[in-house]
Amino acid sequence: MTLGKNLKDRRIKMGMTQKDLADKMNVTFQTISKWENDENEPDLATLKKLASLYGCSLDELLDFEAETPQEETPAPQQVVERVIEKEAVIIHQKEAHVCARCHRDIEEGDLEIDTVVTPGGRGRPSTERDVYYHKACLEQVKAEKAARLAKERAIAASKTKRTSFGWGIAGGVVALVGSLLAMLLAGKGVIPVPGAIAGSIAIGYAIFAGLYCVLSGSYIADVFTTVAGWSIRMPGVIFSLDLDGIFFLIFVKILFAFLSFFLTVAVVAFAVALSAFLGALSFPFVLAYNVKNNYPESFL
Repeated sequence: MTLGKNLKDRRIKMGMTQKDLADKMNVTFQTISKWENDENEPDLATLKKLASLYGCSLDELLDFEAETPQEETPAPQQVVERVIEKEAVIIHQKEAHVCARCHRDIEEGDLEIDTVVTPGGRGRPSTERDVYYHKACLEQVKAEKAARLAKERAIAASKTKRTSFGWGIAGGVVALVGSLLAMLLAGKGVIPVPGAIAGSIAIGYAIFAGLYCVLSGSYIADVFTTVAGWSIRMPGVIFSLDLDGIFFLIFVKILFAFLSFFLTVAVVAFAVALSAFLGALSFPFVLAYNVKNNYPESFL
C-alpha cells in the first residue's frame, strides 16, 4: 500500500471529505488530492499532524510499501530525506502548505508559521491554530497588524483626551459659577467680592483637575471608586409582633432609608472633595504623563 492510499483510507474511515481535511490542515483540497494520488507527499510536520488527526502513530501512518516510481527522480532540492527509526522516507516539500495571505503554495524554505489564538466564550476555552505564510507575507501581516493597533490606540487616546478635558472643563465651570453665586449670596457682607472670586476660581480648578485625573485613568480614579464605594450598613431592628411593633418597624426602616441615603450622599461628596483636592495637586504631573504616553488608560 502506498502512502497516498494509506492516507486516503484513513480519511475515509474518519468520515471526512478532501475539503474537510483541507480545512483542518489549512491547505487546498487539490493538495490533499495530490497526497492521496502519490503525486506529492506531506512534510514531516504535516505527517505528525495527520497522525494526530487520524488517531494513529507516525509509524502506522508510514507503514506502507513504497512503489518504485516510474517517473524521473526529482531534483535533490525538491526532496528531503528523513530517517525515522531506521526507515528512510522521502518527503516532498513542494506545495505542502498554502499561504493564508496570498493563497499560493509555499515552496520549501519559505515557510513561516504564526499561531492564532481564538478567544473562547460562554464557557468554551480559547483555541490555538497554526497559520502558514510566506516569509514576506508574514512580515506584511505583522506590519498591517501593528498599524491597525496603532490606529486603534490613537483613536482611543483621542477619545480619552476629549472626554477628560470636556467633562473636566464643564464640571469646573459649573463649580466656579455655583460657588461664586453661593459666596456672593450667602456670604453677602461677610466675604468680600475679590475673596469670593478667588475662592470660586480655586474650587472650579479643583473640580476640573479632579474630573480630568479621574477620567484619564490616573491613581485618583482608584481613590474615588474606593472611597465612593464605602458601604454603610444599618443595624437590625428588634420589634414586638403586635400593631405597635409593626408601626415601629416601618417607621425605623423609613428612617434608616433616609439616613442611608444622606450618608451615601455624604460619602460620595467626600470622595469628590478628596479627588478634587488630590487632582488640584497632581494635575500637572498627570497631564505631563498622559501627554508623554499618549493617554494609555481611561476610567471609562
